[in-house]
Amino acid sequence: CSQDITIHAQILEKNKKWDGEKSIILTCSFTPGSCSLTAYKLTATGYEWGRANKDTGNSPHGYLPTHYEKVPMLLSDRFSGFYMVPDNGPWNYNFMGVKHTVSMTYGLKLGTPCEYYHQDHRPTHFLEFSNMEEGNVAEGDCEDAFS
Repeated sequence: CSQDITIHAQILEKNKKWDGEKSIILTCSFTPGSCSLTAYKLTATGYEWGRANKDTGNSPHGYLPTHYEKVPMLLSDRFSGFYMVPDNGPWNYNFMGVKHTVSMTYGLKLGTPCEYYHQDHRPTHFLEFSNMEEGNVAEGDCEDAFS
């Protein structure tokens, strides 16, 4: 998607040590009963377009499917690896978008990431749940139709 291309190109632009030929965009799609992983690499024109793109809408001007190409991916249990997670706070800002900024600074540590829907990633949801359980609902605006 165009947003992935833009973000990836900007990350590559800011981190000159990264090799664009070895850096990919990895998408994960969840469907009932399965999970699909797909890897993409930016093309030269995709890198240039993404680096210059300022339109964050769904259909930015100049976006083309030729800005990326699928690359092969090997999944195997023969390779051992590790996870790096932020040393303070969550890794998933999907439910707290306003707290995420491009200029965030954070350290990394070796660890196991919390699951996607973990309560640390969505504190507002749990505050709403606890308020409902405690009955903290303002009733001043509610009419009693039976009174």
